[in-house]
Amino acid sequence: MSDAMTDAIVSLNLELDLDHTLDMLLTALVAQTGAKFAAINVLDDEGISVDFHYTGMPEGVWDHIRRAPNAVGVLGQIPDEGTLVLADLTQHPAFQGMPKHHPPMGSFLGTALRVRGSVFGYLYLASKPGEFTPEDEAAVAALAAAAAVAIDNAVLYEKALARERWLTASQDITTALLADPGDEEVFETIVRSAKDLAGAVNVALVLPGMDETWTMEITAGPRASELLGLELPQEGRAIEAIRSGEGVIATEPPGSIVLEAVQSFGPTMYAPLSAEHRPVGLLMLWRDRGMPSFSFEDLEIAQRFATQAAMALSVAELQHVKSKTTLLEERQRLADDLHDFVSQELFATAMQIESIAGDLEPRLSTRLLRTLDHVKRAQREVRGVMSSLAGHRTSEPISERIRREIVMGTDSLGFAPRIQVDWAQVSHAIAGDPSLSDDVVAVVRELLSNVARHSEATSVYMAISGDEGRVAVTVSDDGIGPGGATNRHSGTSNLANRALRRNGTFTLAPSRPGAARPGTVAEWNVEAAGR
Repeated sequence: MSDAMTDAIVSLNLELDLDHTLDMLLTALVAQTGAKFAAINVLDDEGISVDFHYTGMPEGVWDHIRRAPNAVGVLGQIPDEGTLVLADLTQHPAFQGMPKHHPPMGSFLGTALRVRGSVFGYLYLASKPGEFTPEDEAAVAALAAAAAVAIDNAVLYEKALARERWLTASQDITTALLADPGDEEVFETIVRSAKDLAGAVNVALVLPGMDETWTMEITAGPRASELLGLELPQEGRAIEAIRSGEGVIATEPPGSIVLEAVQSFGPTMYAPLSAEHRPVGLLMLWRDRGMPSFSFEDLEIAQRFATQAAMALSVAELQHVKSKTTLLEERQRLADDLHDFVSQELFATAMQIESIAGDLEPRLSTRLLRTLDHVKRAQREVRGVMSSLAGHRTSEPISERIRREIVMGTDSLGFAPRIQVDWAQVSHAIAGDPSLSDDVVAVVRELLSNVARHSEATSVYMAISGDEGRVAVTVSDDGIGPGGATNRHSGTSNLANRALRRNGTFTLAPSRPGAARPGTVAEWNVEAAGR
């Protein structure tokens, strides 16, 4: 073996970058054989070309061809073991011509590049002056064997890096959710991470909706807006994956019932999110047609990521419940303390004042009874605070509850929203159903929160009405438009669900379509309760 050959083999096995390894192999093949052209066609598990490396091609030719060759014609005659050597490629009976713009070729040597017993791809050498010799065949065999080891190492290294990136993303998500169980931005992080790490073009995170429905809640990619909010067909393959907990990979969206929006997509991967044998959601990832298919290893890694994300969501949910329980317990304790100490003391003081007032002359008695009025007023205030701490806020006037939300919303927005409302009208519309008051307050809170998180607005206008048997909450802003929030179907989904439960609607649209900052107008409209 020549020194040049030895150096080439050593160099190949020092490299851990797959693309660089393949390019180095081409350089070594040309140097050892004297071929004018050399190429490596990398195949997936189904024999489809997923990568093509070449050298010797005149500049600009590949821009015209734009696709790797298939295993047809002469290339289809290359054996999986050994080599195909031809004095003139064009004289072989299987020759079917060259693609347009392809340079002419004469002598040819082709062989399979095998890694771990499987065909990784094919080596093509062409147009050596004269013909390829047995020595060339031996050199190619030696380089191919060395390259197989180098490629295997590079592939394993890339897989290790991929696993590390998925693991890091999982840890970041878990940390973020544990730090703030209510952080909805983590859902978007899950989608963005999955898209980048899996090399997907479009991604959707499916979460449970009402009545056993499953909805694309968060989406990313060029088709995100079309996918957002789509409900999975009950007989579709995706629902089956959710119910079974088993992931899916396919060359195109699988199943006989496929949503129209995804029918043009290519390679597909579904990774269910399950926690404690309970379906939590589904990661749907798609590549474009013509892109490499997802592998079983891709699915394995994505499934681990999905499982970790599901566990993090479950832990965050428990943490949220625990925090809420702790808060309620603390509020109850404060209410009990107010009752046991403050309220009782005020009650005792009031009785003493009444008793003393009866023994005094009228002038002093009148002054003391005025003081008694203050004590009784304080008693009523304490009872109100006790009721609020115990969670009975539905008895509060709707105006007070909404004003409280606006004050809290002002802190998040950085400015005060303008509001138009007829409180008497709204109070009449919700009378008879305290839970409607709760819904209206929750809707106001969610809409203001959405504006603060997504819109980059500088002004907000809110209108609340309760006429014609309907209750409507409308929030308009001058921000960047619903696109700022449309990669998330919910919080908008919980607004829509609240509306559906009350025979109503929820809409989200730009207020000035076509403008640089189109703004957003959101309207929640439901049946009134009345009396």
